[in-house]
Amino acid sequence: MEFGWWVRDDPEQGKYQVLAVFHGGDVTWTRKQGHHQPWEPLEPITTELWDRLVDEAAKRVPRRLMSPKQFDELKQIRATAEDAGTPKPLKRGAHLKRARDLPKPE
Repeated sequence: MEFGWWVRDDPEQGKYQVLAVFHGGDVTWTRKQGHHQPWEPLEPITTELWDRLVDEAAKRVPRRLMSPKQFDELKQIRATAEDAGTPKPLKRGAHLKRARDLPKPE
């Protein structure tokens, strides 16, 4: 399933077209600057882009162009992508193991 829109309010990169392809439990982000330009990978993916993608998907659910199950899967992918940037909590007792391995102060 493809979602596309134009981003017009970026002062650094100017106006460009965004294409987000949702297929097989993965979202692929690409962009292009003009009509005759090739598609390039889009980095970094901001929260504004995720918000726009979820809004576009929410418009398709009532018209039955996207199932509620697919919409829930897309929201889960977004949550996973946003959590990937945060460090994971340590396992229980991991800090004790590291403290034990440190050399003793003199």
